[in-house]
Parts: sequence; C-alpha cells; structure tokens
Amino acid sequence: MKSIFSAVFWAFFTAVTLLGSLAQGAAKVNPPGQFFPVYNYQDDWLVYNEQYKNYVPFSQGVNEGTRFASLYIDLVKNRRYSLLVHSENESYLFLEGALQNRIAAGKWQELNLDSLYRLYHKDELLLTLYGSPGIADKTVIICNKKKRTDSESIGPARSGFINIKPIAFTPFGTFAGIALIIILILNAWIFNLNPLSFIRLINPIEFFNNDPRDQLSKINKPYSNTVIFFVAISSMMMGFTVIYLSINRLNLFSVSTILSDKVNTAQILGDFCILSVIFFLLIYVKYIFMVLAGNMLNLDKQVDIIFIKIVQSTYLFYALVFLAIFGLYSNHINWLEASRPYILLPFLFFYAARFVALYVVAKPAGSLINLYLFSYLCVIEIIPLIVSMKFAL
Repeated sequence: MKSIFSAVFWAFFTAVTLLGSLAQGAAKVNPPGQFFPVYNYQDDWLVYNEQYKNYVPFSQGVNEGTRFASLYIDLVKNRRYSLLVHSENESYLFLEGALQNRIAAGKWQELNLDSLYRLYHKDELLLTLYGSPGIADKTVIICNKKKRTDSESIGPARSGFINIKPIAFTPFGTFAGIALIIILILNAWIFNLNPLSFIRLINPIEFFNNDPRDQLSKINKPYSNTVIFFVAISSMMMGFTVIYLSINRLNLFSVSTILSDKVNTAQILGDFCILSVIFFLLIYVKYIFMVLAGNMLNLDKQVDIIFIKIVQSTYLFYALVFLAIFGLYSNHINWLEASRPYILLPFLFFYAARFVALYVVAKPAGSLINLYLFSYLCVIEIIPLIVSMKFAL
C-alpha cells in the first residue's frame, strides 16, 4: 500500500513539474533569428503607484489587473544595441509618456537605442506598454543585431508613426514663457509711453549717430521714464541669461551662492527678480562713476550721450541673446555642451566692439586722438571688462 502511494505521489509530482515546464516554455518568446538576445526585461516591469507618486516593481497577484506596464531603459549602456518589443495582444507603445506606435498582436517592434539617445538626450528612457492586463503577454529584450537583413515579422520603428506627443512643461520652460510675456508687456508699455524715443532706441543705426544737434540724450535723460524702463528690460534679459547658464551648470560669478536650487518655477522667478534688481543697480552705479570720472576729465557734457548709447547697445545685444536662448531651448537644441569652452567669447567681443564704437562715435569731429576720452572709456569699459572676465568663471 505504501509503495502505491509513493508511486502516485511521484507520478503527480512529475506531471506537475512537466506541466510547469511546458507552461514556462510556452510563455517564453524568442527574438527573430537575426538578433542575439543580450538582456530580457521580464523581471524589471514597473507600475505607477498613486500612493507613492512613483514607479514601483510589478507584483504578481497585486498588479495583474493593470493595463499599463513600464520599464526604464538604460540608453547610455546599451547605445549600440536594438530594443525589441513584443506583445501577444494588440498594444500601444509610449516613450516618455508620449504615444509612439501601435504594436500588432504577435509582431516584433524594433527600436534603435542609439537613435533614441540622440533624440531624447537622456541617460534613461521610460518605456510603457498599454494593452491587455498583466505582463504575461509582453516581452522587451535588448538584442545585438547579427545582420542587416530584416525579417518580415519585424515592423520598423517609424512605420505608422503616430507621434502624439504631449507638451512637457519644465520649470525653466514655464519661467521662460513668463519672462517673455513680462518683457513684451514692458516693451509695449514704453512704445505707448514714448513711441518716437522707443523706435530710435531700438534702431541700431541710431547708435552711430554723432550729430551733437540730434542726440537722444537731449530728449532722454538717464533718469527719464523711457531710459529707466530700457535699463530694467536689459537687466531682466541679463538675469535671464545668467539663470539659463546656471541651470546648465555654468556658474558665472558664483551666482549659485545667492540663488535657490531652482526646483520649481516660483524659485526661478524669485532668482530672476533678484538678478534683475542687482543688474539694474549695477548699471546706475556705473552711471554714477561715469559722472564722477567725466567731471575729473572735463567730459561731463558727454556722459549722458555715452550712457544712453551704452543702454541702447546693451538692450540690443541682450535682446538677441534672449531670443537665441529662447528659440534654441524651445526647439530642444542641445548646443551648450559643445560650446561651453567658448561661451564667454560673444560677450567679450561685444564689450570690446562697444568700446571701439563708443570712442569713434563720442570723439569730437576733426580730432584723431583724444587721450581724455580714451582714458575715460578705459575706466568705464575696459577695466570692468577685465575684472569681470577674470572672476566670471
């Protein structure tokens, strides 16, 4: 009797083991022949947990009813490989929360990880599959492609590309939009306040006007409303530039010591206000020193003319910088890494060119060399430029 029970037990155990092996073998999906599997993500599935507001590992018996299953794909480590996505049932592929493609039932979808790295500029990419509940029918494998010929069962990643991409709002992107609106409103206000002066101040040709009878300084004093608004806008654009460089880990003048961590839009706006006030005060402190130096060198009549031209050129230059940064950032163009060693060259060229232009424009007619004017411009332009460049980085 004991031997009969023993035989039945071993028969039952063998049958269960064989059935488990068959079921496991049936669930296993192999990639096409021209791909050599490198890593299978079958044990790395994640689901979004509302309680923790983050992704947590998929748990059998707890998350089997969810239709969304996600993975983090390391793009840096696997750049030279291909990513194969497969689902037994019709599913939809999302990358970084954006719908990319429909995956037909039983078909393989190939994604080139090197192309994804160049497209998204991220070390890790969030991949999500939406389809039938659970993960049993979903397979994601990193593979090495053996040859170039494609199997008929593999659909290229771009065929039927849906490209429904939601707008991604980053703290700096939101701040950039707010800053643009503020600057446009202030420009419109100045134009309505004094349209003739506004048009002349934004005209680059007006900068080279050295007619003493038709100078902007005669109708626009450094403390007039129009000039104050122009200085305020220039200060805002300078602050915007410094914040952009700081966010991209280029800490000019160690400004990070007085700025926040910039984790949200409100903090960036606070930093923007602080920097704008600092640059505004520095410009008018410079004007005070210009007046003092001008009185010592008997150039007091040209101080206002030179200051207005400094404000005008600063506004035009930083307006171009602001628009360039805004346009490049809006189009997700990663230009700063390659040009990081040369980032100060445009500013150096601008201030050096402005020194020469101010000397030519402010020099009295008929005189070739004016040592007093040259010394004055060296004090107010060249010396601050040398000191700034020394401590900028």
